[in-house]
Amino acid sequence: MLNTVVTQLHKLLDQEREALISADFEVLATFVQQKEDLLVQLESTIPTKDVLRPLRQKMDENLALLAAAIKGVAAAGERLAALQNVKSGLSVYDNAGRLEHVRTQNPALERKA
Repeated sequence: MLNTVVTQLHKLLDQEREALISADFEVLATFVQQKEDLLVQLESTIPTKDVLRPLRQKMDENLALLAAAIKGVAAAGERLAALQNVKSGLSVYDNAGRLEHVRTQNPALERKA
């Protein structure tokens, strides 16, 4: 039973890695319950460190990929917010060094001949 559980967990972690690399975030939610079930089964078999070490390494790698994905999504959100701010005006510092937002009168581009 141990080999079956370990093999299934390795396959699932490989699928999770591929989903993270391809940014298929929707499928990640489907792996959560499967991972929990397999980890409970693994725990009941009392595995050795030699069995757990490669699993731990894959989990750590997937965690790093997930952290990078979260950081990327947050950066994209910040960039979109910055672009939205540019549309509505310009942020500049006044004489006292305070940040001031200057609204644009006409956000449309002016065309010159």
